[in-house]
Amino acid sequence: MSIPDFPRYKAAAVQASPVVKDAPQWFDLEATLDKAVSLIAEAGGHGARLIVFPESWLPCYAYWSLDLAERPAFYELWAHYLWSSIEVPGPETEALCRAAKQAGAYVVMGINERDRTLPGRMYNSILYLSPQGRVLGLHRKICITVQERLFHAAGDGGDNLKTVFDTEIGHLGGSICGEHIQLTLQHNWLMQGLQVHCSLWPGTRGIEDFADQVTRTMCRIGHLFGVLSATYMPDKDMPRNFYSNSFFNIPGSIRGGSGIIGPHGNYIAGPVFDEETIVYGDIDLSAIDKTRFANNLTGYYNRWDLLNVNVSQQTYEPLAPFPAGANQAHTGQDDLERRMGQLEQQLAQLTSALKETSIDAALTARPRHPLET
Repeated sequence: MSIPDFPRYKAAAVQASPVVKDAPQWFDLEATLDKAVSLIAEAGGHGARLIVFPESWLPCYAYWSLDLAERPAFYELWAHYLWSSIEVPGPETEALCRAAKQAGAYVVMGINERDRTLPGRMYNSILYLSPQGRVLGLHRKICITVQERLFHAAGDGGDNLKTVFDTEIGHLGGSICGEHIQLTLQHNWLMQGLQVHCSLWPGTRGIEDFADQVTRTMCRIGHLFGVLSATYMPDKDMPRNFYSNSFFNIPGSIRGGSGIIGPHGNYIAGPVFDEETIVYGDIDLSAIDKTRFANNLTGYYNRWDLLNVNVSQQTYEPLAPFPAGANQAHTGQDDLERRMGQLEQQLAQLTSALKETSIDAALTARPRHPLET
């Protein structure tokens, strides 16, 4: 018997700060993109074949919320966030694809995505890039958390729930922050054969234990390797005049916590806090099967006949053809009533015919009296 040749490689969790400015500029997409390209080159130079960035890192996570006393400034901030976000595909994705190809690595980037067709619509997304310099796919966060609701639309069904990619470094997928507690979503990823889980976080103070616990739990119950990437922003890089209701006004509020996790839920490297760095760890996919002997959700330790997950296989558009609109239900009801009437008539005819047949059969089958002719 020959043992399969399992992939063995180095993964990198980027823990760095995007470039954020004082009002009224707020964001520097170009500088943050340049920094991303530089970090990809650095990680690739250290031999990383998988490079993971934090949640909405490009151009920046929404570390702020509405201050009702400063609504006009928030209107400006909201618009600049939209303008500084990226479309897929677009010039920013082209630059990232070139960087991934030059590094010879898979790159998983948290982005604030601007919808190409629906003006003003944004998503909290994961962008997956291949070493060949192509966009593998895109996952949009399906439930939006706290202040993100001021900016982001919820992700869709269909392809949005199929972003586990069969690659030469394993089945690659991921989740964004609070998605880790959506057990049906995690089950969906596991049933697609997930092996390497990219875990994207904003790195804010107060969620360190949460990020640690739910990511390690996902790795433990799913027998996965995990690459947890969380933003760190040193106080010196925080803007001094951004917006009043913001994490940027709290020293030490964006701490990181990145690390590489094994299929036992143990840290291979990290977690690292309070410094800008790239955390590296070795992944050996043969270790996954060595943890599956007892509780394997994709094996015998599952009861699909009792418990299963229904996943939407379609997407939803804001405009649909007339038959799929509001009048469809009325038209369908009329058609159903017509068909029911036809069935009732056929049933009545069959019942009548059955009665006549039964009477004739009874007369034929009963014993004849000797005087009957």
